[in-house]
Amino acid sequence: MKPDHRTRTAPNSKRRSRLKLPRLTIDLANPKHLRNLFLGVILLLLATAGFTLSGYEIYAYTESSEFCGTTCHPMVSQYSRYTVSAHAQVECAQCHIGPGASFFVKSKIDGIRQVVAVLTHTYQRPIKSPVSDLRPARETCETCHTPTSFQDNLVKTITHYDNDEANTPEQVTLILRMGGWKENKGVVKGIHWHVNNPVYYIADDAQRQKIAWVGIEQPDGSLQEYFSRDMLAVARSDFIEQAQQANLVRQLDCIDCHNRAAHFIPHPEAALDDAIQEGLIPTDLPYIHAKSMELLSAAFPDTQTALAEIDRLDEYYQVAYPQVYASRLGDIDTAVRQLKQIYSSTNFPDMNLNWETNPNNERHQPFLGCFRCHDDNHVRIDQYGNELEAISSECNLCHTVPIVGRGGDLQVEAPVIVGAMPESHADFRWTIEHRNVPPSELQNCYTCHGQGFCNNGACHNLEHPQDMLYRHAEIFKATDNQAVCQTCHQEITCARCHPDGFSVKP
Repeated sequence: MKPDHRTRTAPNSKRRSRLKLPRLTIDLANPKHLRNLFLGVILLLLATAGFTLSGYEIYAYTESSEFCGTTCHPMVSQYSRYTVSAHAQVECAQCHIGPGASFFVKSKIDGIRQVVAVLTHTYQRPIKSPVSDLRPARETCETCHTPTSFQDNLVKTITHYDNDEANTPEQVTLILRMGGWKENKGVVKGIHWHVNNPVYYIADDAQRQKIAWVGIEQPDGSLQEYFSRDMLAVARSDFIEQAQQANLVRQLDCIDCHNRAAHFIPHPEAALDDAIQEGLIPTDLPYIHAKSMELLSAAFPDTQTALAEIDRLDEYYQVAYPQVYASRLGDIDTAVRQLKQIYSSTNFPDMNLNWETNPNNERHQPFLGCFRCHDDNHVRIDQYGNELEAISSECNLCHTVPIVGRGGDLQVEAPVIVGAMPESHADFRWTIEHRNVPPSELQNCYTCHGQGFCNNGACHNLEHPQDMLYRHAEIFKATDNQAVCQTCHQEITCARCHPDGFSVKP
């Protein structure tokens, strides 16, 4: 019998009927429909607003310093230094990214690469500076700072403590010639001269500590070039051309000197001196400065080992000074707690990071800083190879000769500049030659300096005989290798005669 096609049903017809969507009818004339529509629109707007707000909050958090510094392990050490810096109220993104869509997109692409490095544990240890592709300082720093304006001279006093039993204080006072651009006179001078005059350089290393070439732009647009003496035997024109092609010629800006503005790790001695001066470490504990420096300068495999070693400081006093140990145990414990805090905030063994790994160029101790260029070793030569001049290393280009007080002579008068500096003072040798000023001319000195200015025991108690050039090694040794000589002389001075280095204990 043939099947009856009239009674055949299509396959899955029941399933299709079940999947049939309900018809939605909105009758605006119906009050119930109108009310439901109104409530639906309100709920949709609230959901959209909530989603937008939460999305913005998530975005804002990912741009915050807290997110950068706490969720990414390699940044924790950098973040800890940032929180105690002068830029702690400035978000990381303001300096590392800045305004504009192009740098925003670039930062997100870099962020993906950094996330991969964190997940695969392939990030640098430590994270080196400088950041090679950091946005120019003129587009970030100068949105808040105005380095092109002239700044007055700044009197600065620095206090150190010796490594002797009494922790003898040493006070250094000098005037920083900040300078800048004097628009009304059309002159520029002082430390911030570099900001107003285009200066270019080529570095020999990734951390920009060895400068091979310096070019100073002249009013006519030409460059006055200075080469490191190490470069005088090479093809200099080819060197510069290759550097230009490799994008290695950099214009000097704020970050070349203030390179650790938000992530500065102080030298252990500087941190220790500050703690003693602020009364956080008792200054009358015998040899507390020397013993603290031994602990803060030592290399430890991890923080736990370092803190355990600092805990043993009381053992030194128990053996060497039993009476001090018995009567000053509370002060010793205070010193131990402070030393632990200093160590923990300046040493990060898990990242191989400490004050040495990222040089600070703002000063010239303990790194070269200014002396990277101002070393009398970068010279301008003529077409015949003759030296015409060198970039000077004279200290008084940027500040006055340091006036030092030591022990009971701390209250020395600060150097005062009134009017134009005498021609005799232009050369740093004046610090030695002024002893030859006849008594009849001393009154001229008092025009600018008070009579208390000469009460400078730290200098006048030092032996500077006429044959100092030949006897300085034995005299330095006699100071028990204290930093007395370093107050006025830097290692760059020693390098003029000792280019291959010198012994700390001659």
